[in-house]
Amino acid sequence: MPETELPPVRGLTIKQPWAWAITAGKNVENRSWKVPEKYIGATLLVHAGLRPAPDAFLDARILSLPAMPPRLAAGKVLAVARLAGCHREEGGCCAPWGDADAFHWQLEDVRPLPEPLKYTGALSLWTPSPALLQKVQALPLSP
Repeated sequence: MPETELPPVRGLTIKQPWAWAITAGKNVENRSWKVPEKYIGATLLVHAGLRPAPDAFLDARILSLPAMPPRLAAGKVLAVARLAGCHREEGGCCAPWGDADAFHWQLEDVRPLPEPLKYTGALSLWTPSPALLQKVQALPLSP
């Protein structure tokens, strides 16, 4: 990739309440696969999937966060983040969010959207439509 070319914007669909947790301070996303190197530094749209992870609602890490909203968004983009790095779990690194036997996707500069945007996500990393990118870019995102 030429030095002047920016990493692409991609979307990442995450089950609730984990997607909400990213907006509340979770800075690691656990995956079974390593992110391709070309996406390090890329902007990620954090998308809440339609299906929740029911067991996660009782996870001590989720319960340690500020009060969860009574109704979590589903099928919507919740935040913008920068994918700062990715590494295999090693000796309890990335506590408390990093899981054992997972690749830790390190998230930085997470900025929640003022209002979630409805969008259909997908498995793996997905390419957002130009219309979605326009909507996100038009929003006032706080640092």
